[in-house]
Amino acid sequence: MEVLVIGGTGNISRGIVTALLDQNHEVTLFNRGRHPDPPSSDVRVIHGDRRQRKDFEDKMRSEAFDAVIDMISFDAEDAASALRAFRWRVAHFIQCSTVMTYGPPFSGINLDEEAPLNGQSKYGLDKIAADKLLLEAYREDGFPVTIFKPSYTYGPGMDVQRQVGGDSSWIDRIRQEKPILSAGDGLSYFQFLSSHDAGVGFESVLGRSKCFGEIYNIPHPQPRTWDQWHYAVAEALDVKAKIIHVPQDVLIAISPERFGGLSMNFGHTQIFSNSKIARDIPEFQPKQDLVKSLEENIAWMDRHNRVHSSDDSDLEDRIIAAIEALPSHFEGN
Repeated sequence: MEVLVIGGTGNISRGIVTALLDQNHEVTLFNRGRHPDPPSSDVRVIHGDRRQRKDFEDKMRSEAFDAVIDMISFDAEDAASALRAFRWRVAHFIQCSTVMTYGPPFSGINLDEEAPLNGQSKYGLDKIAADKLLLEAYREDGFPVTIFKPSYTYGPGMDVQRQVGGDSSWIDRIRQEKPILSAGDGLSYFQFLSSHDAGVGFESVLGRSKCFGEIYNIPHPQPRTWDQWHYAVAEALDVKAKIIHVPQDVLIAISPERFGGLSMNFGHTQIFSNSKIARDIPEFQPKQDLVKSLEENIAWMDRHNRVHSSDDSDLEDRIIAAIEALPSHFEGN
């Protein structure tokens, strides 16, 4: 099958391209050519910017693909452009959306694809609008779209993230065996999926007509706590993590600009059902080892000098020192 990946060099995209090549598809990428990692020699690349609408659409209409996987459609304008370029011209179109369409605020846990669309961030709202436009095209004339909604997907191509956000200096903190902050008790749940496993899911849906017009969550089926994630990162670095728990609202009050993002994403337990994708795309069975996958991800960060020094800011050290000193303020009471 001749498959176009719009994007193709980011985190999830890398897993998709690998899975496509493993199954002997002919792969073409469309992107700006700015990523520091060159694609495999087995991959054809068309350079361009999808936001240059006419150029993008003209180039796409001059090509013939069996399927398209759109990894960088972020709003209704992107989706409308994709429809102009590919409507009535491809046998399958896969849109990469996000679980952030469900919130926050989230309406519960184990959310399936029928859950209310409560996304309040610009990212979530724009993805909702893009998905809606594509699904309307399916209902109007059978545009063969399938929408995938990943949760947190990690791997080479992006930095390993932590619960309280910020830059990659937390990797340096762990390496130096400095304590790290965690919001709340560290027991809120998330789903952490390797991009290699995600790639298998995206590849395996290709050509399945029963998946046209459908939405699929694509998270790891096993939720983990944020503390488990942080400990796994430390294990990948071959050190032990020391985690200091601080209430989320306290962190935000201390530094809204540093920790305010917690309220819009990682500060919420997020568990999404994968029952539908397990039923319709049984090849999606995540099996990557967590620690080994993290070792690969961190090695990519090191190769690209993406691990920043933790000595550039003392905010985390000052917060930890204050929390550790707090009991002494109440001695004798």
